[in-house]
Amino acid sequence: MELGTRISTPRFCTVTISAIFENKSDAIKCGYVEPTYAKIDGWDIKGKSVDMYHMEFAAIKK
Repeated sequence: MELGTRISTPRFCTVTISAIFENKSDAIKCGYVEPTYAKIDGWDIKGKSVDMYHMEFAAIKK
């Protein structure tokens, strides 16, 4: 997984990874809590709201 990778998710269509975390707790501290329901071996994809109309997405190692 690399920054800028585009991933197809059931909830948000195609998203771009803007952060990568080694563990879930660090991602939660940074606000990445919204599930995307993407199924990728070894990775969990979560989102966070930036404002009312924008989100960012992170890849988190399982």
